[in-house]
Amino acid sequence: MSKFIEIEIKLIPIYGSAGLAGRFPNLANFLKEWGYERVLEEQPNVYQLVEVLTRLRNDPAIPDTAKKPIHRFHDKIQKVRDEAREHLLSRHLNELDQTLYRLEDLYEDLEKEMSW
Repeated sequence: MSKFIEIEIKLIPIYGSAGLAGRFPNLANFLKEWGYERVLEEQPNVYQLVEVLTRLRNDPAIPDTAKKPIHRFHDKIQKVRDEAREHLLSRHLNELDQTLYRLEDLYEDLEKEMSW
């Protein structure tokens, strides 16, 4: 290991100027409606957002009917995030990149599902 250089790999959100709310407006509205505005302020990347979906899914204050899309996609999203974690920890960056694309696709599917 080098004395003067550190290797750092970060997953940085790139949502554009509109942020998370602009990229996923239906999810953002859901977060606002159920008191999770702070998530929008923090701007987590889609990898980190899995933990938020878990909290939403388990929140007893949110009716199950409102959480239906989250229930449908949560396990798939979590599985792909876990796969991404393995690639990240193993420093398999090409595989990580491909897995993150799949994760993004699942969030886009969730966003469409939440448009009801």
